[in-house]
Amino acid sequence: MAKIGILGFPNVGKTTLFNALTGLTAPTAPHPFSTLEPNVGVASVPDEKLDRAAAVEKSVKIVHAQLELLDLPAMAKPGHGGGLAGQFLGRLRDVEAIAIVLRAFESDGVPADESGVDPVDQAQELLLELALADFDVFDRRRAKIAKEAMSDPSKKGAAEAVAAGTAVLEAGEALRQHHWENDALGAFKDLAPLTLKPAVWIVNAAEDSDAAELVEAVVEVVPAGDIVVAVSALLEEEAAQLEPEDRLELFEGLGLGEGALSRMVQASYTALGVQSFYTLGPKEAHAWTVRRGATAPEAAGKIHSDLERGFIRAEVAQIDDVIEAGGWDPAKASGIVKVEGKAYTISEGDVILIRFSV
Repeated sequence: MAKIGILGFPNVGKTTLFNALTGLTAPTAPHPFSTLEPNVGVASVPDEKLDRAAAVEKSVKIVHAQLELLDLPAMAKPGHGGGLAGQFLGRLRDVEAIAIVLRAFESDGVPADESGVDPVDQAQELLLELALADFDVFDRRRAKIAKEAMSDPSKKGAAEAVAAGTAVLEAGEALRQHHWENDALGAFKDLAPLTLKPAVWIVNAAEDSDAAELVEAVVEVVPAGDIVVAVSALLEEEAAQLEPEDRLELFEGLGLGEGALSRMVQASYTALGVQSFYTLGPKEAHAWTVRRGATAPEAAGKIHSDLERGFIRAEVAQIDDVIEAGGWDPAKASGIVKVEGKAYTISEGDVILIRFSV
């Protein structure tokens, strides 16, 4: 299960978005570091294709893919008590990706000049805060490893890599803005840099705002390759309390598709470089997550380690084709299902059946 940390300044709707995505009711608060512990929740990934495939297979159980979300206490604005709290940095460094919420709406009782409603300004400030947090870690390591390299030549490459990373961070830039060779990434690994993690920027806009323009403005200032999406967190939180059918009807009526969770999942999967594949049967229809470029044995290992160790072959078909055929057995009978070996690369939307021996 991928773990994503949610960041933002006070009053940006960060916890409101967390509630919308998880269906929980974590309390919101207007001040930074208002709680001692982050909110933790699990979001079930909406997957209309999985639901349809389960229906044609008459699966007793449906298991959607999941994301673990870590909603960190709000960061203080620069000049208002200092950025990231040290006690939360360790938690943030453990996540696989970062979702950064930017406020783009006005609110009664919170003056615009105090709430920071310009998402571009917020994005630039947060980029700098994260770079400074990494710089503190890298600078300490740089001094230590430089001394070690003087007596141990094998550490010279790592020392040079850390020094180069430190210089990038000192300039206020994210590490992911630069290309790093594998040796350098190895030297960075124990430092768990925040600015090397994939990032999704979430513009929390009013329902009636021109979100497309806001997204384009943020794209201009964040590192190339970062993904920017727009949501209305308050609307999404309210919708999360509805029955699935009513929620979908609301989203469709407002032109929001499947809602924020679907858009955030798509953005997060792209940022993380992962994709979904499926296993189907009358007992269970299950969505799994695997890295893009994974082989069939690696995907088998996501299901169970025994399947990877004893992998013989995989029977594979696209989920759309299985649905159209009326299920796995009819798809196999019609010749849609192909037999693949260990070298097969999993594609988005593959349904697989693993043949193995133990």
